[in-house]
Amino acid sequence: MYTEEYGRENEKIVVMLHGGNFVHSFSKQYVLGEKYHLIIPHLMGYGRETDKTFDTEKQVAELAKFIGSLGKKVLLVGFSLGAQIAFKLVSEHQEQFCGAIIISPWLDKNEKMLAEVLAQNEKQFKMFKKKWLCGLVGKMNGLSKPQQKEFVEQMQKVTAETMRNAVDNGITLDSVKGFENVKIPVYALAGAKEQAEVTGSVRAMSEKNPLCKYEIWEKAAHNIPPLFAERLNGLIEKMAE
Repeated sequence: MYTEEYGRENEKIVVMLHGGNFVHSFSKQYVLGEKYHLIIPHLMGYGRETDKTFDTEKQVAELAKFIGSLGKKVLLVGFSLGAQIAFKLVSEHQEQFCGAIIISPWLDKNEKMLAEVLAQNEKQFKMFKKKWLCGLVGKMNGLSKPQQKEFVEQMQKVTAETMRNAVDNGITLDSVKGFENVKIPVYALAGAKEQAEVTGSVRAMSEKNPLCKYEIWEKAAHNIPPLFAERLNGLIEKMAE
């Protein structure tokens, strides 16, 4: 599993799980490498892992093995697809974590919504195969020029099967067992402008586990890590400390 790391000399570890397509979802959080050891695994099928096809169970097992090998509890931060994986990881392996921040998870799913999201992602997938358009999307998401170039090159290798598996990943509030028994601090975040299924997911997480605090950030959409970086970075520091 390929990982990017910042601040290796620092003692406290923060593992960040990126969203679908964008391995640099947390580019605005990399500055925290001045205080913490940040580890950003490239999820199966994305970034430098495009030789693999995304598979939920294999990905969770691979991450659990890797995090277990670090020899200490870590703070887990996940966004979008990474947030769904984080929810499953925390539910099944809470002993590996000192806390978690789960941002914009989509855990409230039904067949109709899955079909709609798959159709939307099919269009996006085709769009990303156009290099100039892919580069524009990277720029709009706040990526630096080197990151934009890397993003364009890597997205040409992402497969349709990975895209479909990442959307229809089987991670839901009902399918994942154990979250109600998690005893570590968890923050669940969503933007007020996100789909009701996302804001509903973070509320449901709090209902399922009273130790899980949830917040709906006003004016935010599916863009908390890049556009609300100062506030999110402050929360990460608070949790890490």
